[in-house]
Amino acid sequence: MNILEFQNVKKNYWLGETTVQALQGVDLAVQQGEFIAVLGSSGSGKTTLLNLGGAIDDPTEGKVIIGGRDVSRLSDNRKAELRNRTIGYVFQNFNLISVLTALENVMLALQIRGGRASVIRAEAAQRLDEVGLADFMKHRPDKLSGGQRQRVAIARALITKPSLIFADEPTANLDHHTAQSIIDLMKDLNEKEKVTFIFSTHDQRLIDRVKRVVRLEDGKIVTSS
Repeated sequence: MNILEFQNVKKNYWLGETTVQALQGVDLAVQQGEFIAVLGSSGSGKTTLLNLGGAIDDPTEGKVIIGGRDVSRLSDNRKAELRNRTIGYVFQNFNLISVLTALENVMLALQIRGGRASVIRAEAAQRLDEVGLADFMKHRPDKLSGGQRQRVAIARALITKPSLIFADEPTANLDHHTAQSIIDLMKDLNEKEKVTFIFSTHDQRLIDRVKRVVRLEDGKIVTSS
């Protein structure tokens, strides 16, 4: 079953009078449980593809279908609910809330759903422990290194147990040992829980572990195998 589909998706951005065609007629079907790397040079459309798939942005033309639903037809509230219930996202610039601790940043997504604070805190602590940050839970983002902030972002993406996770260069700021442990964690979730992962990456360590590589050039898919 396809968890995600792009049907002739085009995405334009406007810079003054200039039109930038970020995606030009992309067709892509992703099945539940895939482990995919999206490759391409800077400006090829990788981040745009992830943003559209993660229901963060809407296509200019075409359809993005997640779990059988055309995302562009959903209200902002329904999109927010979809992201909270179904999608995890690891941003390249982390997007952590500066006034919250690492633990509070990870807890936030579950707090939006509601539930017992003690249970949410325990689950967030477990995720931070899994990414090697058990000793840094009370640190705010400005007291963490780039690699540590990256791991908080990964823990936050995993906390809601989403069925679909997008990660924009998830290992870019990590040392070899930490990157390998994060890749192992994501691969384990993929194999045991059938969580679908789609990465934008240049990291050969991650590329070597994926089951499928999608290559973008100038907003078009040139290979997908």
